[in-house]
Amino acid sequence: MTDFNELMGELLELGVTAIPDMPYTASVLDRSGQILVTACNAVHISPLYTAESLAMHVLANEFDCRPDQPLTLIATAELDESSLQAIYRARHHGIYITELVSGASREDIQAIWSCDPNRPLQEALKQFPDEFRNSLILHDPVLQTDCRQAFIDGHQLWADKLAPVKSWNLEQYWMTGDWLQDEWDELELGE
Repeated sequence: MTDFNELMGELLELGVTAIPDMPYTASVLDRSGQILVTACNAVHISPLYTAESLAMHVLANEFDCRPDQPLTLIATAELDESSLQAIYRARHHGIYITELVSGASREDIQAIWSCDPNRPLQEALKQFPDEFRNSLILHDPVLQTDCRQAFIDGHQLWADKLAPVKSWNLEQYWMTGDWLQDEWDELELGE
């Protein structure tokens, strides 16, 4: 089993920096652990652009995926039902997410945002065909306490009306490639 702690920590830092009042972020990795795409929550632009759904959108537009390429999605919060739908429908484009890793649980999110209508992932999955449900590997929460705290802090920003102004430029909320490798390359070049 892969240790997702480092990547989850980086995703959380990205979310807190990019959109601190709602630090939802997600990355999709290939089997070798290479990051293909990372996306932040952009529901202020479209209700369809949760971090996970935006990542599926970018994958469908930027990559030529095949069903025999299993992918892992790691997100700072347990997937909501619209994100799960995006993953299910992405299979029609050859995008096969087979592993799901999350930080904060749906119960954490609902305790912070009482208006969240989503069911826990295990329950939401019951509406999908057995073939889809059985094809997914669900991992235990990663850095759940840290993720939960980031969402608590974000909710407080929102409640205090201190949420930052957000850009309408969708391209500011996603990136392709392994940004961790880019930073590593920059560090090596600077030495």
